[in-house]
Amino acid sequence: MASIYAIKARIKGVESTGKITKTMKLVSTAKLHQTQLQLERIKDFADKCRQSLGLVLTDVDGDECPMLKTREIKRVCYVLFVGNRGLCGAYNWDVLRYLRSLLKEEKADYFTLICGRWSGEHREDRELRVERCFDDIEDLPSQARILELSKYIQDIYIRGRADRVVLVYQRRESMGQRPQTFQLLPLERNAAENGGDCIFEPDKQSLVNTLSRMYVDNSIARILLEAKVSEHFARMTAMTNAIDNADELLQELNLTLNRTRQAKITTEISEIVGGANALRNGE
Repeated sequence: MASIYAIKARIKGVESTGKITKTMKLVSTAKLHQTQLQLERIKDFADKCRQSLGLVLTDVDGDECPMLKTREIKRVCYVLFVGNRGLCGAYNWDVLRYLRSLLKEEKADYFTLICGRWSGEHREDRELRVERCFDDIEDLPSQARILELSKYIQDIYIRGRADRVVLVYQRRESMGQRPQTFQLLPLERNAAENGGDCIFEPDKQSLVNTLSRMYVDNSIARILLEAKVSEHFARMTAMTNAIDNADELLQELNLTLNRTRQAKITTEISEIVGGANALRNGE
């Protein structure tokens, strides 16, 4: 049986760990609420941008809008969104495993962009064929980082380095979280609502190019924020489970401590009684 001092030391260690996990849960909860608010604001603007784009996509071909131009799929760019760190359960591994399953079925050539600091250990992964890691994206993404990522992805497609761009991320749903994909480029006409006759000023082509860039920017921002919401929720859940496990372990350790104390007291009493009986018999 462990000594009382060893059990007390372990109790102290578990209590310290519990304080850390409680703090991390509070931080994750705060970040989750902030990211959700940011996501709700951008969703409304993204919907309006999608509707506006639908009004001008009628009778527009790829020569007028480079991001609408379709090509034979010879090379695909996958953009993987992961967290900035661990301690979020299976969040990062689930979305990475999902990407690997997509790559095994991909018939065209491909390469990968990874967004998130957790990607560091996978930079040299030959199966992923990582071209670049955007590991400076904050937990609450800034507009500058979002536009930097969007510009890089748009350049890849416009210059013909990829014939399709697919975003891979994990989205929080009512029943949990699920990895999924979103084809960003080329733009799909059915992704927007077609409208009626409009008068364009200064001209239709300029408006199409501007709205298409705005649509891509907002689509990336929306999916990045959805991935961050999922990450913060996964970390908050993991910390909740850690707190519950720590509380359960503390109960077991306290019970063990009490039993050890009782056993020690019983042993001491037995030794005293035994010594007294020995002295009495000696007399």
